[in-house]
Amino acid sequence: MYDGDPQNGIDGQVHCLDNTTRIPPDQGMWIYDLCLATKPKSTLEIGMAYGFSSLFFLAAIAKNQQGEHTTIDPFQKSYWHGIGLNQAIEHSPTLADRSTFRFIEDRSDRAATDLAREKQSFDIVFVDGNHRYDDILVDFYLYAQLTNVGGHIIFDDLWMNSVKTAVEFIRTNRRDFREVISSQANVRVFQKIGEDKRKWHEFSAFKVFSPTGSTK
Repeated sequence: MYDGDPQNGIDGQVHCLDNTTRIPPDQGMWIYDLCLATKPKSTLEIGMAYGFSSLFFLAAIAKNQQGEHTTIDPFQKSYWHGIGLNQAIEHSPTLADRSTFRFIEDRSDRAATDLAREKQSFDIVFVDGNHRYDDILVDFYLYAQLTNVGGHIIFDDLWMNSVKTAVEFIRTNRRDFREVISSQANVRVFQKIGEDKRKWHEFSAFKVFSPTGSTK
């Protein structure tokens, strides 16, 4: 896949890849190593595309011999030709005769409600879906409630001002999360250290990145 070779879709056809849509190999190995170090029982990613990040999560499950991975992507079949889904189905390990991979074809905000009703929780959440500021913040708000204490939420694509601004809100306003230093410049990582105990009116001003790169 990293060589850019066309890949099989879930439709049985071969499709060329957009070479800009992927995580770098070193970032994938960083995700893999984080999973090996923390041995999560459940991981989740928002946004699948071609499945680059999915395969690193699944490889860690195979190495750890434990875990389940959930991927949410409403456009996997309609836009990405099911390439990521096809890869995940082919390469997901089977442990104790059970599947370790779950695909949810829905918007992440709608899926969060269903997962909450199922009483699902996660040890690692990888946010890489819609990159508009409000969508990122909604993903954080909803999936922070589904993240286990001690678990991590990872934000991808820190080159985008929308992502950087969402990260600044969390740094300033969410004391139930602490930032974890990462070797990867394009991600920010927060670890959940408790429950959200803010008062109903609590708010702290935070840095906002404009489209030109300046801050306010």
